[in-house]
Amino acid sequence: MKILAVCGSHREMSNTNKLVKKVAEASGCDFELLEMSSLDIKPCTGCGACMMNEGHCVIEDDMQAVYEKLMEADALVFGCPTYFMDISGAAKCFIDRTMAIFYRGVGPAYHPDMPWLGQRPHAGKPAVILTTVAGSGHERSIETLSICFADIYKMNVVERLAEPVRMNDVDDMPEVLQRAEAAGRKLGAALQPCR
Repeated sequence: MKILAVCGSHREMSNTNKLVKKVAEASGCDFELLEMSSLDIKPCTGCGACMMNEGHCVIEDDMQAVYEKLMEADALVFGCPTYFMDISGAAKCFIDRTMAIFYRGVGPAYHPDMPWLGQRPHAGKPAVILTTVAGSGHERSIETLSICFADIYKMNVVERLAEPVRMNDVDDMPEVLQRAEAAGRKLGAALQPCR
């Protein structure tokens, strides 16, 4: 069993990325960290080519390797910062590009009467979603992530963390770290046995 943990901040040691790592570590399962800051992921153009050619995205960038990691994952941790009252542009870009995996013939149909919406390879698999914010807007961000992971991906979201950390460092916020560790344990429990 393997968790793919997506660090969605473009600042390497950001609060968001620290919490993603904490959740993954606390799961007690094997995991791989995916640092979006080190990836070249271009925006989706909405061309629809992936719908017509078995889920192959025609944009040649680092997302091509990410698709294989997504398809192999038994669970996901996804974290992103809140910018301008919602998820960051980088996180939205990443999420948009995941549409290609819906057309690889894996998992249940999104809706039996709408086959053009593809299939969901992560349906029923556990996930933890999280966001951090210096000011406000985290409620909207966690709602956006919930729609994506629970409604669109059809995953079992075992925990949602929306942390207004202000200008603090989460390493100095034990209650926030405890919530991340608890989320990780819930994720690990949902994957048992995970080794």
